[in-house]
Order: sequence, then structure tokens, then C-alpha cells
Amino acid sequence: MDSKQLAGNILLPAPLESVWNAWTTECGIRSFFAPDCLVVPEPNGPFEIFFRPDAAYGERGTEGCRVMAVMPYQLLSFSWNFPPHFTHIRHQKTQVCLRFMPEGMGTRLYLFQTGWADDPQWDEAFEFFRDEWFNVLLPRLRWRLLHGPINWQQPPEREALLGDG
Repeated sequence: MDSKQLAGNILLPAPLESVWNAWTTECGIRSFFAPDCLVVPEPNGPFEIFFRPDAAYGERGTEGCRVMAVMPYQLLSFSWNFPPHFTHIRHQKTQVCLRFMPEGMGTRLYLFQTGWADDPQWDEAFEFFRDEWFNVLLPRLRWRLLHGPINWQQPPEREALLGDG
């Protein structure tokens, strides 16, 4: 059995409720994840994140992805597809599981992405998502909690995100 998974965590400088709301409300998602979305945080609800909201349907982001499980303030799980440049596997899906745990004055967020196939393009996508989740998205959430919502016209550079402890 293949146990390949992306796994990591980040300590965020905010209470559990703030981190939960960042992931489970459209306002929260627009504040750090992407400029637009369609999210209903209930089992089988849409979890569509639009990185390119003006693109044609199917090229915007995670169209067709769904919430798989919700345990308020504890767990959020959703299906996750691949960016359009991964043409061979674009419509395949993995699973992302987020676990939320209060820690001191903040919240520890754990991210796991599972369901990887054994294929060269899947391997390339694995490395792509390892970088995106842990060097862009989770640091961008920390940035948002420290500095306020992301300005999508001028988002912070990667170096600023990674240097913002």
C-alpha cells in the first residue's frame, strides 16, 4: 500500500475560531487563499477556489471539488484537483484534510494531502503542491492573520511570506 502523502503544520497567531473561519467562509477564503470562491462548509458542499476568476469555467481553479467531512473547529476535509498545466491529470482528485488545534494563544493547523497515484505527472504535481501549500498558502494565511486580507492586485512576495515569522 502506498502511503505517499504531503503532511505539514503551522502555528498561526490567531484563535481557533479565526483560523476556522478563514477556511470555511467565503470571506475568509478570499482574504488569503484566492480572489474568489464558492464554498459551502457541509458534506458534499462545493469547495471551489478560483485562483483565476476571470478564466473560462474549468480553468479558474478547483471547480468540481467538494467538502468531504466537517467537524466544526476540528476538521475540514475536501477533494482537490490539479492546476490546468497538469493536463494529463487535471480532473483527477486528491484529498486534503485540515486539523485545527488550539495551542497557547494561537492555533496549530495540520495539513495532509493524500490519494497520490504512481505516475510521473502525479510526482511532479506532488512537488508542486509541497511548495504551494508549505511555502505559499500556509505562510499567506499567517500573513493575513498578522497584516489583514491579501490585496490580490499586489499580493505579498514569496520572500515576504517566508520571512514573516
